[in-house]
Amino acid sequence: MRTACTTVATAVLIAAVTGSGAATADDSGLRVAETAVRIAGGTSPSTRIQYYALHGDVGFQLWRHADQWFTDRDVAARWIVEPWVAFVNDQHRPHKTSGVEIGVSPIFGKLTFGGARLRPFVEGGEGIFYTDRHKRQLGSTVLFSSQIGGGFEYQIRPGLAFTLAARLRHASNAGLAHNNSGVNVLFGLVGLTFR
Repeated sequence: MRTACTTVATAVLIAAVTGSGAATADDSGLRVAETAVRIAGGTSPSTRIQYYALHGDVGFQLWRHADQWFTDRDVAARWIVEPWVAFVNDQHRPHKTSGVEIGVSPIFGKLTFGGARLRPFVEGGEGIFYTDRHKRQLGSTVLFSSQIGGGFEYQIRPGLAFTLAARLRHASNAGLAHNNSGVNVLFGLVGLTFR
């Protein structure tokens, strides 16, 4: 799962490096190309853990040559930094508990296809978060997440799009603690993207 989730994020970086040549002084560095806010809700199919969250994100345009490489292929590629806060209701035995997650996905990529009003996209990447849920199966209160998903953007007007997406997230302590059963959550997101 981890390999599949990092594919989208690494595709942005690999294509940027192989398709862009060396960065020049004209490349002024990171530029915010989009921001978004989304609400999320979902569940773990096997454990019935409920997930409710608020996700914000900042999408950075790649440097000029990399961005041009994707643009020539009718794709918008973004490096996304996505902080979130979530409420998790975990009534799965043993140790029923509810709690909060606070995290960030700094290694996240998003590819949006086409220039029509309705545009599909895929996204995925890696993150880290803190949870106050004390479950022996998690092994730690600091966990890592791998996510992959996709959806559609509908352009309401220039600079504003309605977003509908679905995502699969795997969370675990990445083997840093003795217990490491992990949790998979499937959730939907709805929100607005600003460009």
